[in-house]
Amino acid sequence: MGWKGLERNKLDFLLTDTLPVEISELFSFSQFYSFLLREEQQKILKAMIETIKQKRALSDERMFEKLWSSKPLKYNILKGSNSYREMSIINPFSALNLFLFMECYQKDILDFFEKEHFFSIRYHKKNTSLYYRSKNGKALEYFQAQINNVDRGVIQQTGTYFKIAPFESINTFTDSRIWRLCNFKYNVYAKMDYKSCFDSIYTHAYSWIIERNVIDAKNARNSHLFITIDRILQNINGRSSNGIVVGPEFSRMIAEIILQQIDKEVMFALSNEGIRYKKDYIVFRYVDDIFIFANEQSILNKVIDKFKHCGEHYLLHLNELKLTKGETPWLPKEWLEKARKLSDIIGSFFFNGRKKEYDNLPEEERFIVKTDFISVDRLKDEIAVLIKNYPEDQRTVVSFLLSALLNNISKKRDGYRLFGKNHTGKAMLLIDIAFYIYSFYPSFDQTRKMISILTYINTEIDFKNNLDFNKKLRNKIEQYSFVFETGNIHDLCDWLPFFYEYKIHMKIDIENVWINIAERLNDPIIWANILIYSQYNSTFHKDLCLKLENIINKQTSKIIYSDPMMNAEFWYLLIFHNCPFVSQQARDDLETIIDTIKNNAISRKPSSTSCVPSYDTTIMLCEFLQLKSSAGNKPENSFFNWKGIKDFGETITYRTYQRTVFKPYKKRSSGLYGSLD
Repeated sequence: MGWKGLERNKLDFLLTDTLPVEISELFSFSQFYSFLLREEQQKILKAMIETIKQKRALSDERMFEKLWSSKPLKYNILKGSNSYREMSIINPFSALNLFLFMECYQKDILDFFEKEHFFSIRYHKKNTSLYYRSKNGKALEYFQAQINNVDRGVIQQTGTYFKIAPFESINTFTDSRIWRLCNFKYNVYAKMDYKSCFDSIYTHAYSWIIERNVIDAKNARNSHLFITIDRILQNINGRSSNGIVVGPEFSRMIAEIILQQIDKEVMFALSNEGIRYKKDYIVFRYVDDIFIFANEQSILNKVIDKFKHCGEHYLLHLNELKLTKGETPWLPKEWLEKARKLSDIIGSFFFNGRKKEYDNLPEEERFIVKTDFISVDRLKDEIAVLIKNYPEDQRTVVSFLLSALLNNISKKRDGYRLFGKNHTGKAMLLIDIAFYIYSFYPSFDQTRKMISILTYINTEIDFKNNLDFNKKLRNKIEQYSFVFETGNIHDLCDWLPFFYEYKIHMKIDIENVWINIAERLNDPIIWANILIYSQYNSTFHKDLCLKLENIINKQTSKIIYSDPMMNAEFWYLLIFHNCPFVSQQARDDLETIIDTIKNNAISRKPSSTSCVPSYDTTIMLCEFLQLKSSAGNKPENSFFNWKGIKDFGETITYRTYQRTVFKPYKKRSSGLYGSLD
């Protein structure tokens, strides 16, 4: 059963593969996508595609070379053991550049993957279906209204435009039959990865692939796939040739080309030395994580050495500090057995019988959170010991335990009731346990699990409208306020609209911390989320609006019209052009800038009827920013959704359900997953 309105469309690539998962829920390409589906825009896009394909076929010019560059919005999220990963949201102008590139080169890329996936266990294939649903096929009755509301928004950031084969995550690979068989067949193993893989990929390295193949080098034209990739990667990353943007599924796909080339060179080099693939050794690579099994230690060392040598040809270096070796059987998750015991303790708080048994219970006993005593302090101590003993696995331990709690609470979705009478005490205990686990690693995905837990519980305990219950929740959040004071703002950003929806506000000193961080980061999406949150207090909101107007004016005054997309300040236009909270004068000033950029692009075209893709893309983007409602106002839902999302928590909860990392452990799997981790 597919969802109405989700037919396959080539433009779906903009939604699924061009944005990272880890961004504010209020930022989206979905409205721009809808604009591009209009008849007039479809005509322009069709002309652009035809123009670009003709250029590739008939000329030897470089593709997408002039006036296609733009600066992404960069930010950091938690990664690993309290380190950070730089992420990028590409400019929507660049998203269209990627769409046009894929229209022209999709077949070349997929053909390459089909021929070259020697070691890869995560590569892209053509997706013949666009049915986004849970694999068990059950109707999600609890979320049915929410599904209707989010419509295509639910497929955004899922990385599902192409089929990912044969494994969608490392977790599914290490739980597979193939993994277990290799632990019997081979005697030794190793795991390694490339140091800062995406940051280390040099865009010109794609051209080196051609140079290393003598036949291709003789026949290579300037429109060759690998030469064009070099240009595209620079276009979407502010003309930088050092590193590729981290976040979009597109980047994982393009990185795979370099990584598969290294795989091929490694395999051929080993073959020349008489070392046989699948006989003497076997390799599995998931993006930049490399798993090796071998019969002998000497062969294992040779495989590692070949990866080191071949990778360095493309400026990729093995991370020596993360290289691990050992004898099989390989136990990559030593923490898992201990975490499972804690997960079982968490599971014991809940009714675990079948649904039929639950339905046969007397009405007054039909709830799944048991009334038994919960030894919260003892559980907390054991969680702390586990995390202390496995500091390098902190992220996955927290994710596993929080998922165990969420998976039980989410039975609400299947028609269960969580609590019986006098239920608030048990509810607050579960919330306390969840916050305690979360506080060890408050990353973006764990933030969404926390919001999901609270949203499920809210269906029975009305935190929004019951003053007593709301106070209990506020007190619990205040108890863990250090998370919101010291946590990374980009991992916490979805809390801000959630707090506004649930009528919860933090102390002034924490709000000042957020504002100081926003000023330092100069990130318009963070500013926008704080502005949404500030509405609980009219004075605070008004003062923040005035402050932001000055910031917006200062930032947008730096825009250079000859190359507007290469200005980082252009992001303030994208976010605030339709902000209903700033003054009319501020909105008029932004409108003037947009109009100037559009008119400059129009004036540079040879004629009004000619097709110049880079200029036409600029014009389309500006026309989208200038859209007006029937009342003459700009819609409040553009790239940033200023009108907010009704039942924001339920939207987050639905996405979280689709992306829960450890669902396979509970024998429940999902059809959507797109996080970089």
